[in-house]
This record gives sequence, structure tokens and C-alpha cells, in this order.
Amino acid sequence: ALHWSLTQFTPASMEVVPTNAVERVFNIAVVLLALILFSSILSSITSSMIYLRNLTAERRQQVSDVRRYIMQKRLTLDLGNR
Repeated sequence: ALHWSLTQFTPASMEVVPTNAVERVFNIAVVLLALILFSSILSSITSSMIYLRNLTAERRQQVSDVRRYIMQKRLTLDLGNR
């Protein structure tokens, strides 16, 4: 049953099927656990990507604000390059 359950997640699945109720329950438990684990990992990756995107957007906004300030105040190049 364990072998069959694990082969369901690989591209080369085997022709092994659960034959009794215990094997079927075990198979369902493994599939549900894998679904929950995969969803959790995917959620974590998505959250990290959104965080990085927000950091990048914030940094771009800050650079844009500084450039706009330098242009509006007509600062010298030496002062603007610091």
C-alpha cells in the first residue's frame, strides 16, 4: 500500500491497487497529507515572492522620490550623486 501510494506522485505510476479497506484508508491518508503539505509549501513560496515584490516596489518608489526631489530642487550633480 505504501509503495502504491508513493507511486501516485511520480510520472511512472505502477499497476498496483489497494486491495482492502485498510490499504484504501492508508492511501487516502497519504494523498490528503501530500495535498496539505504541497499546499503549505506553495503558499510559503507565494508569500515570499509577494514580499520580495513589495520590497522591490518600495525601493523603486524611494529612488523615484529622491530623483524627483533632486530635479525639483535643482541640486548639483555632485550632491545628487551621493
